[in-house]
Amino acid sequence: MSGYATTNNKHNIGRRELLKSGSAAAIVGLAGCLGGDEATEPTESDPLEVEFFGGVFQEVLDEHLIEPFHEDTGIPVESSSGTSASEPLQLQSAVEAGEAPIDLVAATPVNRIRGERLGNWYTYEESDVDNIDNVVDDLISHDDSGEVTGVGAYGWFGTIVTQTDMLDEEVTSWESLWEEEYTWALGEDSQTTMLDITAEIFFDGPEMLDTEDGLVEVIEQIQEATDNVGVWYDGEAEAQQALLDENVEVASLFHDVTLVMEDDGAPVSTNFPDEGAIQNDANWVILESTSYPEEALEFINYTLRPEVQQNICENLYTYPTIEDELLDMDEELEDRIFGPGVDAAIRPNHQAKIDNEEFLEETWREMVL
Repeated sequence: MSGYATTNNKHNIGRRELLKSGSAAAIVGLAGCLGGDEATEPTESDPLEVEFFGGVFQEVLDEHLIEPFHEDTGIPVESSSGTSASEPLQLQSAVEAGEAPIDLVAATPVNRIRGERLGNWYTYEESDVDNIDNVVDDLISHDDSGEVTGVGAYGWFGTIVTQTDMLDEEVTSWESLWEEEYTWALGEDSQTTMLDITAEIFFDGPEMLDTEDGLVEVIEQIQEATDNVGVWYDGEAEAQQALLDENVEVASLFHDVTLVMEDDGAPVSTNFPDEGAIQNDANWVILESTSYPEEALEFINYTLRPEVQQNICENLYTYPTIEDELLDMDEELEDRIFGPGVDAAIRPNHQAKIDNEEFLEETWREMVL
């Protein structure tokens, strides 16, 4: 993985503090404000920064990915929780100034494509990652020139989570969103799931989202469920807390995170919905402004080892992004993680959301939030 020159300065102060604030303004405000000496490799005071979801997700990955990577390679590394990839324009400003406060992020398909179009991601050849042949082909992303922009990090299911201290019977249908007896926690950026769920239940499926007229019809149906939303959450940790504090009875949440909470004795239960769970995945993307491309590529390569993928899967309950034959998983555990499987799940119409992004954001804000 040699041959990558350091192209941007990185600075030792303020990056983690701004990340932990979770503020888009903080990301932009960092650009151009700091000065310092050029760094050629990560240090303990200025480590390789990897961002992913917070809460239980971060706790497990810190233990089973971040710490083992550091022990194995000696590369200083630190995780941060945040949603930088979901703020592509703000992130672009920081990247262009060479001051983005992270080096890698696990980006959802929509955010990966948004960032790719804005030039946020560092690109490279497949040959720069030895273990890339392990990855399922659909989970390697390329730009128009054929260079790699992202590699599968992990996959997950969005399921229905019941607060078992509050409800005697577990909720198993997305249609319950429209029933007055339940109080839900839904993500503030629920276009990712609510549009697809509603299109699947009430219309002809995801192609309903391809046009503005179709989007309006689907959003009008979603409006009928908004009175049942007790919490619009901006991050999964907030949804977890709402369930534990008994502020909501049900949540649309990640299956993997909830299984970890179950293992810790939390009064929650995750259920694959009758109509299908939401199936999604994330790609590791490297920011164009990183000073540490070699170390970032080494991190990605490490995550694609079969034993690393299996360890993450067994402890975080995400599903692997490498080929099945490279794994040796317990069948009972597979059933717990995958439920009825990917084929029974709802795959979001990511392209429709990107093609209609501006219209969708405005309409969602006016009609739902």
